[in-house]
Amino acid sequence: MFSHVLISDCRTAALVAVLSGASLSFTTCPVAAQQPVPQQLVASLRVVDKKGAPFTDLALNEFDVKENGQSRTIVRAELDTRPLSVALVLDSNGTLSTAFVQNVVPAAVAVLNALPQGTVLDVWSTGDRPTHLVTAQSDRAAVEAAVKRIAASGTNTLLDTIAVASQALPSGEDRRTAVIVLTSGIGDNTGRGVGEALNATSMRPTFVSIEMILGERDGSVGTELTYLAEHTAGSYETVLSATAIVTKAPGLVAILNSRYRVAWQPQSDPRATKFEFKTNRKGAKVVWSQQLTTAW
Repeated sequence: MFSHVLISDCRTAALVAVLSGASLSFTTCPVAAQQPVPQQLVASLRVVDKKGAPFTDLALNEFDVKENGQSRTIVRAELDTRPLSVALVLDSNGTLSTAFVQNVVPAAVAVLNALPQGTVLDVWSTGDRPTHLVTAQSDRAAVEAAVKRIAASGTNTLLDTIAVASQALPSGEDRRTAVIVLTSGIGDNTGRGVGEALNATSMRPTFVSIEMILGERDGSVGTELTYLAEHTAGSYETVLSATAIVTKAPGLVAILNSRYRVAWQPQSDPRATKFEFKTNRKGAKVVWSQQLTTAW
């Protein structure tokens, strides 16, 4: 099965589409000047079955990359096992009260226990302002202790916190990066709308999130988390009970650990190219990040 998008410089066009409820695919935009064709392009992607379960045993010859309908030579394709840097964003707004301590904190601990050894962590809470509680920490016990000290308080700055946390992650190609969000979907009290929040959010990391729906919710949270998941080959899931967030949380890490990097020799300016990714694995679907790089 194919997954494709038109790459361009017009991020605003895609943002307008998601805000209006239209398709999340990019549209063709004018290219000001022809750019040199890079020696290679690298895509980050996942391969899943009909139920969303990942395949982690694919070989190079099971992938196919097309540019404007033409197959290209794949030079490398393998699971992405680079060290991982994670921003863990915990929705700690005061309305959660005991649900935060009883469900969000245990879900965060479950995430910590599932992360690969050597993962470097930032921890952020929301409340009245984005609060950076842990910075670049690899000591799992120290991170867990910090998480357990967080108390639900204040209103909420979730969208703002996601944006700030994503920008604070490393920007080099030597590590994988991800933002993990555990939220109740209350929203943002900063006055920053979803459009402003998305424009301020780095699109480099993979975004995986779970929203537990406990009552009234802000639809802009789901809009943003859906957009981020779709455009970074991540995941956004809602649960209808507080206990389900604990059960589902480790699955967010499984998604991060099932991503491949696929490199090929391009033949045209990628800003105006229709890319298609296919696997010959029966019943499989390719989900890919719309952020291409030139470095392996």
